[in-house]
Amino acid sequence: MAELEHLGGKRAESARMRRAEQLRRWRGSLTEQEPAERRGAGRQQPTRRGSPRVRFEDGAVFLAACSSGDTDEVKKLLARGADINTVNVDGLTALHQACIDENLDMVKFLVENRANVNQQDNEGWTPLHAAASCGYLNIAEYFINHGASVGVVNSEGEVPSDLAEEPAMKDLLLEQVKKQGVDLEQSRKEEEQQMLQDARQWLNSGKIEDVRQARSGATALHVAAAKGYAEVLRLLIQAGCELNVQDYDGWTPLHAAAHWGVKEACSILAEALCDMDIRNKLGQTPFDVADEGLVEHLEMLQKKQNVLRSEKETRNKLIESDLNSKLQSGLFKNKEKMLYEEETPKSQELEEESKESSSSSSEEEEGEDEASESENEKESVLLQLL
Repeated sequence: MAELEHLGGKRAESARMRRAEQLRRWRGSLTEQEPAERRGAGRQQPTRRGSPRVRFEDGAVFLAACSSGDTDEVKKLLARGADINTVNVDGLTALHQACIDENLDMVKFLVENRANVNQQDNEGWTPLHAAASCGYLNIAEYFINHGASVGVVNSEGEVPSDLAEEPAMKDLLLEQVKKQGVDLEQSRKEEEQQMLQDARQWLNSGKIEDVRQARSGATALHVAAAKGYAEVLRLLIQAGCELNVQDYDGWTPLHAAAHWGVKEACSILAEALCDMDIRNKLGQTPFDVADEGLVEHLEMLQKKQNVLRSEKETRNKLIESDLNSKLQSGLFKNKEKMLYEEETPKSQELEEESKESSSSSSEEEEGEDEASESENEKESVLLQLL
């Protein structure tokens, strides 16, 4: 039990460190975080005086209003059709942010207006994950009372209780695990097992039925790489999934594996000869977005990959040369065979003509012999009469 608690503490510490940069970005200008293709920043429209002004996408405006705590403005935006579950570039919703800000009033307002309490961000965190990590017991209790699941697994395989440091928070969440009848280990394995099943089916059928994630454009290969599902990754590659497929931000599976520090996934992709220099829409290669501790490993993989490519090229040249040699040899043999086949009918024709000629000569000779015999008989008869 002590080992499990220690493991949970390490997970929580690691998770908080990984999230730090993301949360700092969120606390900055929301409108600056939306990618150009998703936001309205930069789309200039003239005012009545003709001066340009920047118009932002409704989602960014909604998130900013929620972050400021302006419920009146939020109500107006919802009345105009704003999506209460809209997300920023990191997949964080207004409910995530209200939780991080420990703004219980905004949390209640959003939930009462049908915000999804179990929506996951790009890293698989639900608002309850955030509450557990931050230690906000009252918000966690509110989420649980309004349908939050304690068994949702984030991209690191963590459920909310794994991120709880304070005893009261951990006790609350583990008690709910029992009440909700959640098998935590099964929950952690569920996604990977489903992906394994799908990958095997695609490999056996020869037909890949992957569907991109609606928001990010991520494929099964991205997910397996980011989460370190090594066996799934290998099967997907064997099934013929595109190694260098890019999501809507231009990230390849190697970008994902490198960013999340998944060493084995990086090795699998590199050894399958993925392109390690592809740039995303911000001009970043996998090396640029990689976890600091993984850069040296990536450099080693690239050197190894260069050797593999060189060996493959040499092998292909030898195979091509051998094939050409065999083709040329086969061509000469075919020519000889064709000449032989052409000559054979001619000789056969000559033989047949000779036979026919010989046969006709014999027939003529036989005819002549018969005629001679007939003349002799006539002469013999005449002599007898005389």
